[in-house]
Amino acid sequence: MTKTQTATRFILIGLALVALGLLLWKTSEVAIVAFGGVVGAAAWRGIAVPVARWTKLSEKKSVVLVVVVFLVVFIGAAWAFGAQASEQFAQLQQTIPRSIQEIKTHLQASDTGRSVVRSVHQAMNSGDAVSRVGLAAGALLAGAADMLLMLFVSIYLAIDPGEYLRGFLRLLPPGRRPQVKSALEEAGADLQKWLLAQLVAMAVVGVAVGTGLAILGVPLALLLGLIAAVLEFVPVVGPILFAIPGVLVAFTQSPKMVLSVVILYVVVQTLESNVLIPLLQRWAVRLPPVISLVATLAAAILFGPIGMIFASPLAVVVLALVKNLYVEDTLESPGVAA
Repeated sequence: MTKTQTATRFILIGLALVALGLLLWKTSEVAIVAFGGVVGAAAWRGIAVPVARWTKLSEKKSVVLVVVVFLVVFIGAAWAFGAQASEQFAQLQQTIPRSIQEIKTHLQASDTGRSVVRSVHQAMNSGDAVSRVGLAAGALLAGAADMLLMLFVSIYLAIDPGEYLRGFLRLLPPGRRPQVKSALEEAGADLQKWLLAQLVAMAVVGVAVGTGLAILGVPLALLLGLIAAVLEFVPVVGPILFAIPGVLVAFTQSPKMVLSVVILYVVVQTLESNVLIPLLQRWAVRLPPVISLVATLAAAILFGPIGMIFASPLAVVVLALVKNLYVEDTLESPGVAA
């Protein structure tokens, strides 16, 4: 490959990336729903393919079996623990405002605290704040609808991913199809490994937080552990968010318990960041913290709050594609001059 051809290739790749960025920006909601469906499909197939090997069923039937079993287990768990979870959630809704009121009372004991309370009141009583609450409620409903759509997209993709892959590859020149197919398959494998590692991390964090809070005597330990497990999926901000309700609940008990709960969350997150995640990344995909942070910011800008949920899996897929289609094929290609 000559220097002119190499330069032209770089320019075309750059233009393609710019065009892709503009397209994602203009169709951000559609793009994130589609990618959420891809993530879900990877999860379904990550379970269904081993099931197909064990049961000798076809992969399509195995996907359907896995989905049905999941729905049955979900409905059964909701029936068995739904009342308890609903009761704890109602208690949490009552506890958090009471905790906030107690914090407000403590703050009003000093001049600085009273200044902080006045600033918060002014911000909350402004018309912009009311407008933001309405927008947040609308975004929550839209997010729930998007999640439901992602579920259906993921099931359809998981049942027959080859059909969609073949259709996409036909848009490319025949000579590029094998390499792009290989890159997409490797990205899918990396995504499945990352999802499995993340599921393990969510389970460990949820159990650790729930058990630790129960030992400390914090009310609603089961619900708080579940919240911690779910928010562990969200990169960077998730660990901060799931600590907030636990600290607020502890504040209704005693200042000593607040300190104990804060220490518990710090210990769990330290062990998760320095022990659990490095162990999991030896087998799964290694995602450096800086990349996770940048991916979270970029996804939040492009796709809004729901984009933050899928920032890490999106980074995993992008890294795999860049490695196969740009680094190895272009930068490290034997035909490229040093």
